[in-house]
Amino acid sequence: MFGPDSARDSWRGQTFVYERTRIDKVLLGESGEKINKSGRLAAEKTDKESSFVDSQGTIRDVHENSNAHVEGMDRMERFLSIWEEEGCQMTPLSCKDHDTYAADSQFITHLMGRILGQQGLQPTPIDTRGFQSVLKLIENTNADSFDLFYGLYKFNRNSGDTIERLRDALDTITRSLEEHKSY
Repeated sequence: MFGPDSARDSWRGQTFVYERTRIDKVLLGESGEKINKSGRLAAEKTDKESSFVDSQGTIRDVHENSNAHVEGMDRMERFLSIWEEEGCQMTPLSCKDHDTYAADSQFITHLMGRILGQQGLQPTPIDTRGFQSVLKLIENTNADSFDLFYGLYKFNRNSGDTIERLRDALDTITRSLEEHKSY
């Protein structure tokens, strides 16, 4: 998970998130096992270990079209090896988990940077390290295009929930401040 700024000089140490999902019309689970259309392991539906259920729900044998499957698996592994050889931290992760984590880390970071950027905050003679970090967050997130930010929102259904939780948290903190006035 890196963009042109964070990987400008090198991919080394950058996190590369991936999910093995489909090879030669065979659906694969998070760890590469074959799954059926309902999301269960194909082995649960079949007696033979050499059988699987394809994307159409048809029970197949692993030896059927095995060259294509083997070539597909090899192509996928070669693609992933490019990133691994460049020093990326390879992280297998389901798309669902990725979207949850991305909304709770990447999108919230960009959202807060954009919100704080709208405040027009500027350095002062008495900046704390915390405030300097805020200014850096604004600089980093606003250096990325609005299209990137919008994409984080539009293409991740969890981003709306992140905004709602942020609103709820702001309301809760504001109420706490108001209640504290009465002391």
